[in-house]
Amino acid sequence: MGSKLLKVVSILMIIGGILGAIGAVIAAAGAGFLTAASGNAEAQKAAAEAGMNMGTVTGAVWIAAIFSIISAVVEIIAGVKGKKNWDNPEAAKTLLILGIVCAVISVIGNIIFATSGTGVQILSVVTGLVLPVLYIIGAFQLKGQSAQ
Repeated sequence: MGSKLLKVVSILMIIGGILGAIGAVIAAAGAGFLTAASGNAEAQKAAAEAGMNMGTVTGAVWIAAIFSIISAVVEIIAGVKGKKNWDNPEAAKTLLILGIVCAVISVIGNIIFATSGTGVQILSVVTGLVLPVLYIIGAFQLKGQSAQ
């Protein structure tokens, strides 16, 4: 019978992962731009006047871009595996692990975001955890079918 919840959430995770990958590419481009601009004396002066260190900002954007790429890839992998195995109870353990990894990555991403000085965005916390939690629930539903 499979877990229809897992199937639907997996498709949403694939879409979210693709959108995340696009965002990561944009972030990497922004990090590249900041790296190039960090050698410019006027850019350094403007950053200093705004109370920022150009090197710190550039480093933070690179970290965010790299983390976003990793997150997007894991989300796409989880989505593809979930879509492929939504009716295969033997794959439930692997899917459960992927769901947990996605949830942990979401929490880490929110911690990085919160410590960047921009504050915690409740919407980001909620939306970042909803799909992984639903994926985990779907994997548990699938796992329960293997015992039947």
